Amino acid sequence: MGHPDEVDVIVCGGGPAGCVVAGRLAYADPTLKVMLIEGGANNRDDPWVYRPGIFVRNMQRDGVNDKATFYVDTMKSSHLRGRQSIVPCANILGGGSSINFQMYTRASASDWDDFKTPGWTAKDLLPLMKRLENYQKPVNNDTHGYDGPIAISNGGTINPLAQDFLRACDAVGIPYTDDLQDLDTSHGAEIWAKYINRHTGRRSDAATAYVHSVMDVQSNLYLRTNARVSRVIFEGTKAVGVAYVPSRNRGHEGQIRETIVRARKMVVLSSGTLGTPQILERSGVGSKDLMDKMGLKCVSDLPGVGEQYQDHYTTLTLFRVSEESPTLDAFLRGDPEVRKELFQEWEISPEKARLSSNAIDAGFKIRPTEAELKEMGPEFNELWNKYFKDKPDKPVMFGSIVCAAYADHTLLPPGKYITMYVEILFCIPFVLKLQTLGSNISCVIAAFSCRTRSLPYTDRNTLLVGARYTEFLIGKLKTAELFALAQIHIKSPDPYVEPFFDSGFLNNKADFAPIRWSYKKTREIARRMDAYRGELTSHHPRFHPDSPAAATDIDLETAKKILPDGFTEPGTGMTEMGCHVGNFIEQRASSPGESYNASKVHKDIQYTKEDDAAIDDWVADHVETTWHSLGTCAMKPREEGGVVDGRLNVFGMNVTLVTKCGQRRVTRCNPGTQNLKCVDLSICPDNLGTNTYSSALLVGEKGADLIAEDLGIKIKIPHAPVPHAPVPKGVPATQQVR
Repeated sequence: MGHPDEVDVIVCGGGPAGCVVAGRLAYADPTLKVMLIEGGANNRDDPWVYRPGIFVRNMQRDGVNDKATFYVDTMKSSHLRGRQSIVPCANILGGGSSINFQMYTRASASDWDDFKTPGWTAKDLLPLMKRLENYQKPVNNDTHGYDGPIAISNGGTINPLAQDFLRACDAVGIPYTDDLQDLDTSHGAEIWAKYINRHTGRRSDAATAYVHSVMDVQSNLYLRTNARVSRVIFEGTKAVGVAYVPSRNRGHEGQIRETIVRARKMVVLSSGTLGTPQILERSGVGSKDLMDKMGLKCVSDLPGVGEQYQDHYTTLTLFRVSEESPTLDAFLRGDPEVRKELFQEWEISPEKARLSSNAIDAGFKIRPTEAELKEMGPEFNELWNKYFKDKPDKPVMFGSIVCAAYADHTLLPPGKYITMYVEILFCIPFVLKLQTLGSNISCVIAAFSCRTRSLPYTDRNTLLVGARYTEFLIGKLKTAELFALAQIHIKSPDPYVEPFFDSGFLNNKADFAPIRWSYKKTREIARRMDAYRGELTSHHPRFHPDSPAAATDIDLETAKKILPDGFTEPGTGMTEMGCHVGNFIEQRASSPGESYNASKVHKDIQYTKEDDAAIDDWVADHVETTWHSLGTCAMKPREEGGVVDGRLNVFGMNVTLVTKCGQRRVTRCNPGTQNLKCVDLSICPDNLGTNTYSSALLVGEKGADLIAEDLGIKIKIPHAPVPHAPVPKGVPATQQVR
């Protein structure tokens, strides 16, 4: 059966939020015709999706596997020492939930309260948080749900290295806790929960939970994959449908061939932080200056579209562990016997197999101590005082242990590794602070464009900005402090043309301090683990060889175990120049680590200013995204750069009246666009300190409720049965018998 050319509701984008909206609405009313359009492939019963332990395969680009899209900074960044940041986003039904690391975290209560929007406080949202969860861990609080479609558990196995990690965390002042995801705890360590169903061993992705489940029992949900939404079709300011194109433009001599689908009741944009603003701009919703430049009719002049992109930072450091440690390095290297063994485990008993885990079994959330805050400097302390100090539920950083080297194994020496994965839970949005001579006026203006255009009107002094490295043509300007500019905008109405993108990474000097702190903290944790056997120096900062902070590679005893029959045995003349010839080539003096004594009490490494500078250079060279993009269509007042209101409706056209003398401006705001909502993480007006899958699901649940209210229908609870999974019992879990 072909797809209809008219439905009631069109959902553009099959990421977590879009899957929630489409599935909830379709299941709520079997007579409501809902179409879900997704740019990537269908994830249904894809073993590379549902087997948790092979998620790293989905991050690759090889011409066949195409589960992610990669956005690259348009311009090189001096803050990244000439690099261009790469930000991947999912390109498959289910979005990031189909290919992510499967780490379960939730934002703090104050993160949601900071939205400052009625109906969006943590207290308002808690019932929806619980509604979506099938929480399968024993717990001693009332913040989790037990009959929702999304399964959360410890996975099939817990690596012994996780317990080693937790003991080391405790040794450096990070206590063990039963539940870091209770919306309140901000300093502690735990066995890390995962989006894995403990009864089946399978990944718990949004498409299987919300979409396939409904399509198995009803016929009113239409799924179109491998199709890219080009634009929204308007009649006046009313959204009446969408145009989509094939995901690849390889026919018809490159001409754009659109398919039109009409929407009788609602168009929902849910294409993510990087996709939704592009659709809006191609549809005529965005800065009028840009619309004019692109030759597009401006439906609504919203300069905030595509602005205030936010993300989280991550760095990965590798440490050597004992040869007895049960890591997944051989599996990741492609050892045929090891791979055969692990895949056979899955076929026999997937719920107990090693592949029913993501190898990330423990982690922590932390806040800095007073001494650490002092060391982090005034720039970060200003941010601390504003965002964290009076909100004790907000962590600054979380970290976890990966029981393998999460790196390119073709470049690594043989051996066993752990990876310390850290995530800084904020990325400061662009702020320009202007101070005028002879005046106490201080204007703080956000939501700028890379294009030269007028800023929100503040006083009679017209303020203009140009491109990323702009000259400020303001007569009375004294100082200008430029922080992280981050944005995405179309460069053409053609949906196949890459956009202008600026991640804004490290544009704010204050961002370096918490990343530097996170490196030092995780290094101290690793050194206190029983399995620790040294640092892989190629994956650490380039400290001066004489510095007490210099990284020390593998100890001789462990090195001899790795290659016991090697002709260039560690300790011979071949290694007098350093621990490995590779280190010498990198011009990094390094000596073999001392024999490891697990009972030794370690003193913290002391760092000089030169050491801190080496860390900062390493950060600039290696900091990466965490795939946690937010905020390009913010839910806040229009005059503050907002794009949607508290019910997720896209704002309408402003009409500005200017008096004859041009001395007085009166702005009248027309009602918003009609039948158009944005429901994804682009609507976040502030950052969220979490892996964002949980937040995307929650925004989807909230959006589904708001749309259901508009349509006069009621969400049906519980949701349709999830394929391949037992029906939840709706009660707190107990320890599963193996």
